[in-house]
Amino acid sequence: MKKISLFLFLGFLLTLASNSCTNTKTFAQELDDEQTLINAYVKRPSNNFIVLNSFPTDKKWLKDGRDIYVKTTSGLYFHLVDSGSKTDTATLELRNIVTPRYKQYDLTANPDTVRNWNTIDNPHPPQFIYGDMTQSCKAFQEAVSYMSRNESEAVIIVPFLLGFNSTANTTPYAYILKIKILK
Repeated sequence: MKKISLFLFLGFLLTLASNSCTNTKTFAQELDDEQTLINAYVKRPSNNFIVLNSFPTDKKWLKDGRDIYVKTTSGLYFHLVDSGSKTDTATLELRNIVTPRYKQYDLTANPDTVRNWNTIDNPHPPQFIYGDMTQSCKAFQEAVSYMSRNESEAVIIVPFLLGFNSTANTTPYAYILKIKILK
């Protein structure tokens, strides 16, 4: 009986030792790595943009030849490229149907396009109801609220917690996002 107990105890110690030697990261460490990747992307000279913590009061998204991005309190980075249709005076309202078209790419030094907005791959683009958080990611809902007009376009940098969360890793992505609002 003593041999069996000793054998079980040694097995337990071996299991404990092997688990303590793995190179897995905690979720908090993965989120820290994600923020490091976003910060490196923001500081990359080829991106040539400025990050502010509030929206430009003059509605100009360009300063000294550099794009202005706003880092919102949620962590979303937002840059308005085109404010949308000048002839359509209707603005986004709660429960409107939004059709997003987007290019999704990673934040590596040589970004890879993950998803593209062409209609060959997806002839029936997805739609979501503005204000219904079960139908799209938090980042799209937030970005659309800032875009607010039909045919507007923005570039957003989306941390993992605001994105679609369909992968096991905490990879942030950037999107070029265009919207069509259906009343």
